[in-house]
Amino acid sequence: MAVPPPKRQPPRPTARRPASEQPEAGSFLSSPLFWVCFAFLGLIAAYLLQQRLAEMNQRPTAVVEKTPEIAKPPVVIETPKVEPPPVVVVTPPPVVVEPPKPEPAKPIPVVEEELPKFNRFYKTVSTRLVPAHLGDPKAPLKKEVKAGHELRASPNAPLHVASGDAAKRATLRKTVEDYWAKIDPDRCLPHPDADAFPGKVLEPADRVITTVSIPVNRSRWHSTGTYAAPGERITFRIPAGDADLGLVARIGCHNDDITSDFAIKREDWHRFPVITNTIALNKRVVELANPFGGPIYIEMPGNDKNGKSRDQIRIEIVGAVEAPNFTLGKTTRSEWENSRLAPAPWAEMICDKMVISVPSKHIRELSYADATELMKTWTETVEACDWLAAWKDRRSAERIVSDAEISIGWMHSGYPIKCYLDSAKDSVDVQKLRKEGNWGFFHELGHNHQSSLWTYAGYTEVTCNLFALYCMEKIAGKKLGDGHGEDMAAMAAEMALDPKAHGASAFHLLSQYYHPIKQFGWISLQQTFAELNGRKDIKKADGMVKKNLGIAGREVEKQQEALDKEKHQLDLKIKAAVREKKEADKAAAEARLAEIFKEEKKIKEALGALSKHDSDERKKDIFVRTWSQEAGANLGPYFANFGWPYTDSMKTMLTPLKPWMPANFPPTKPGTKPAKSTLFGSKNEAMAGKDEAQGDNQSTNAQ
Repeated sequence: MAVPPPKRQPPRPTARRPASEQPEAGSFLSSPLFWVCFAFLGLIAAYLLQQRLAEMNQRPTAVVEKTPEIAKPPVVIETPKVEPPPVVVVTPPPVVVEPPKPEPAKPIPVVEEELPKFNRFYKTVSTRLVPAHLGDPKAPLKKEVKAGHELRASPNAPLHVASGDAAKRATLRKTVEDYWAKIDPDRCLPHPDADAFPGKVLEPADRVITTVSIPVNRSRWHSTGTYAAPGERITFRIPAGDADLGLVARIGCHNDDITSDFAIKREDWHRFPVITNTIALNKRVVELANPFGGPIYIEMPGNDKNGKSRDQIRIEIVGAVEAPNFTLGKTTRSEWENSRLAPAPWAEMICDKMVISVPSKHIRELSYADATELMKTWTETVEACDWLAAWKDRRSAERIVSDAEISIGWMHSGYPIKCYLDSAKDSVDVQKLRKEGNWGFFHELGHNHQSSLWTYAGYTEVTCNLFALYCMEKIAGKKLGDGHGEDMAAMAAEMALDPKAHGASAFHLLSQYYHPIKQFGWISLQQTFAELNGRKDIKKADGMVKKNLGIAGREVEKQQEALDKEKHQLDLKIKAAVREKKEADKAAAEARLAEIFKEEKKIKEALGALSKHDSDERKKDIFVRTWSQEAGANLGPYFANFGWPYTDSMKTMLTPLKPWMPANFPPTKPGTKPAKSTLFGSKNEAMAGKDEAQGDNQSTNAQ
């Protein structure tokens, strides 16, 4: 029987094929198909690279202000399921869903940034990163914190509080005070309105550790280029030896308190009443959190002892995000191209004389050349005011902060100068500043440079405008008197014809200075201010010491001295009562102090009635004499046309000088061109309100 041949076994997976079964070497690489695939993949890679480069080189387009009310109707029609029932499609939503709200006297525009547009290209400067620290959102809230979170006020949904509703205002003030008293850096959470104002950080954003050096010879706020995100804990570290220097850490630049007496006329609150907080840096490590977030500052006290040891203090700030920041003379072009894209919602433009705080959207596309020219312009503006006021040194830079709500007026003076958000873009528009000027900002700078030595009763809104006139001429190239639109020559004629009729008009009073400035130049007025700054006689007239008040004045001042002694004794009693925990004694002493404050107010009014008129007359006398000497002409007869004193002693003193009078002055008939009587012009100019017109501004100076 024949044996069948054995079956051929399949080769093992690892076995090498016979040489006859091996493919020819390099056959696929030499195949046309391979090269077609290779070329196709190369084209795809080149296309993707080109798209990426184009995306990186593309400049973000300007942010457009959006008005939600206008954009809603078409969206509702196209997507009815998002809005209320079909009846809303037929009738505009604002009418059907809720009754129309009265339009606020000063509408606040809100611009929402497109979150990924800017910070996706930002490169964090600090190399030391830390995780963000927020309180536990699931933890129960203290009742005071909960009440604060329930108090809602934002630019798009203002809280209405009637100015005459004292009870409601007192309740809201107490709610705000209790809320801030219970803020714990370890458990802090963002306020529900923090994203609406001052705004949210563009995420993703690195939390960093930053070291800043603060000069000790410059007081007030020092910018750090960092920002605290809403609710996040910020840690400050200082050398142990600096704990007694009086340093203060601050979060937030919007420091107007809307519950204060200054804001009594504010009936629509477009933000939470208080959104800034501070803490003393009196130990090695200090923590602070702010439920609204804000720029971070270090406050330097204004004393001399700090400057004797060294030039700067180093402070470490932990947990902040980086903010857009431009410093004239320090920030390079490449640094600015990156910094302007930083994730913080607020930016600062800085020079030695001025700091501008604005929403970041206004500087996102500001070129390096424009940023440089902008801060040079602000430097020139403040230097112009310093020169006119005859200031030699200043303790700090001026500041301008735009806000959703301020305490008084359309703008107000002080530190910082405040304006509404509508004016923010004007503060960083260098072309507009150079071409048109800005009466409002110049007016407020004038308030900060005013001196009581040459500002009389009813002149609070007058002498500040001397600085506005000068800046409009110096910065914007306007002719004297053209900066605001009034005809100064015509107003001066009207004022001379009837001083009493126009005595309450700020611009009629301002026109009194027009002709002497036109004839003798600003230098004569500047030298007058410089001379008055060092004269004791005008300072004595400004104070009106006891001997000038007569018997009635001495009696009033005796009453004040007695009250001062009683206040001192009451202060000691209150401290002792607190120490010994005697609440009844403490309450009685505090009640008496409240009565004393009322009595002191009456005394001040009495002293004012006795001395203000005589003081102003004496100060005007000295002012005219001094200006006459600086101008080389007797200005007494000219100012006498407006009811200023022209005494025999002045006539005798100014005898060597030739009396001066403008051509065709005093007039025999009113000016031919009608003059405006409004205190301010367009809404973007300075304060609109009787409060500040009466002198209730918050001006302080930086000299």
